Amino acid sequence: MMPRRNKISLIASQALMILMVVGGIANAQTTNHGLMTIKEGTTVSTLFALEISKDGSMVNDGDLYVYSHFRNDGKVSFTKGSNGGMTRFVGFSGIQEITGSQVAELNDVLFDNGNDQYAFHLGGGLSVAGNGDFSRGIVQGDEYGGRIIFENGATHSNTSDDSHVDGLIQKNGNDDFVCPVGDGGYFRRDGMSYSPAGVLYSAETKYFFEDPDPSYPRAKRESQIQAIDDSEYWVLSWISGGGQDIDVMLSWRDVTTPAFILGEEKSNIHIAKWNEEEDQWMDLGGVVDAENYTVTAKAQLNVRGVYTFALVQSGTTDLRVTKTSFEKVVWEGDELEYEIRVQNNSEANATDVVLVDNLPPGTRYKEMTVESAFGLLEYELEVSGQTLMWSIPEFLAGDEMVITLIITTEKEGTIMNAVNVNSAEEDTNPEDNEDQDINKVNKFFVPNVITPNGDLENDTFIINGLNRFKENRITIFNRLGDHVFEAEDYQNDWAAKGLVDGTYFYVLEVLFENGEQDEFKGWVQVTTDPLK
Repeated sequence: MMPRRNKISLIASQALMILMVVGGIANAQTTNHGLMTIKEGTTVSTLFALEISKDGSMVNDGDLYVYSHFRNDGKVSFTKGSNGGMTRFVGFSGIQEITGSQVAELNDVLFDNGNDQYAFHLGGGLSVAGNGDFSRGIVQGDEYGGRIIFENGATHSNTSDDSHVDGLIQKNGNDDFVCPVGDGGYFRRDGMSYSPAGVLYSAETKYFFEDPDPSYPRAKRESQIQAIDDSEYWVLSWISGGGQDIDVMLSWRDVTTPAFILGEEKSNIHIAKWNEEEDQWMDLGGVVDAENYTVTAKAQLNVRGVYTFALVQSGTTDLRVTKTSFEKVVWEGDELEYEIRVQNNSEANATDVVLVDNLPPGTRYKEMTVESAFGLLEYELEVSGQTLMWSIPEFLAGDEMVITLIITTEKEGTIMNAVNVNSAEEDTNPEDNEDQDINKVNKFFVPNVITPNGDLENDTFIINGLNRFKENRITIFNRLGDHVFEAEDYQNDWAAKGLVDGTYFYVLEVLFENGEQDEFKGWVQVTTDPLK
């Protein structure tokens, strides 16, 4: 018997019509060139391939069983508001090919084929307005270029590792939707939620059970991201309509999601998106639903977006800062050395750390050195007036930063130096995030007695605060007016060597930074007897 070519209108309320070919002829099929209407309450079955030609159409308001291949090059639809419209792809003897150049608009759809893991080869388009029942068999569209479109209000059921869509899924509408997508034999649902009521959109998604690294390097990531999922990623793409604010939901499973991402603290799992402009993974944050194994984050869904899981730093850290000048005695013009220590006492890295030191009036920044316990610390220093600010992108857990800070003093008085540290994370112990050091700058002072007896105490003529001057010249002479010592840029090293005890006189000529000159005169007693 040759293949039949039918032009049929089925109107009986309870009719059963079987379109079939017998005799074992290969490539047997039923081809529709005209209008085929399946009324409500009517069941139609075809044991062999069903083809809707480019000049044919089919309206299914009843119950259609397709036991073999299906091809649509014409128009397939159903009557909106009808109580029927079920299309059942039921495996009869092997893999079923679903192809065609036109999208078949279906109401309810059943996929039930246990002949092969990838029982359905989807090379065309299917639009589902009602429910997609994934009973048995994976719908493989990835290798064949097909897609399933879920319209506004559509649902799906019975998804599992044994039955889902491996390939592109398109979602039209404005309702929340979880996509029955997977890859490699694993069901790996994702979801999208679009908030503006009444605004329609169209987007598509696909899951990849593979390392994103070749195309989207995992090492390129924001500083707060510890690691990127190396086993899977999703592509969610905006097609048309509405705005671009959307909630993206990804699901995790221990059979595909690596253990280093899942860890013990599920709260540390975020969604990351590949940023094309910055050429790195960007942390989108995420709300974790541990009961349903999902993370949801708000995203700007663009033409093509790549998403996966990221392990981020804990939401808290514990930084501590201390500052001291070790109570060093300071005179006008002297340099003063501070030590600033910053410690990360938490088990999580701190990110975007900012250390601010406010130098007191009457002091000036000169120089500094930085060391860290791990030797891996990176920072930038910005000096703005009396404010010093260190920016540290990542401060490793357990690390310590030691800053040796040198300032110069300009005038006498009490100096109070405050420092504080903060990070992007909440600090569990903010009380130790700031510290201060109080010291005193003493007035310029010339002593009037020295005891050069070799006991290393007061052995030389030390003029405290001599550093406050740009230049100096000193002349020392005896009672007869004889010069016994002269020096420019005096180094506080005159010890009256070879001179007898007695009274000597000095003239100190100085030049200030602003160009002004001054002269100090006085006397100094030299005695080898220790001071009592």
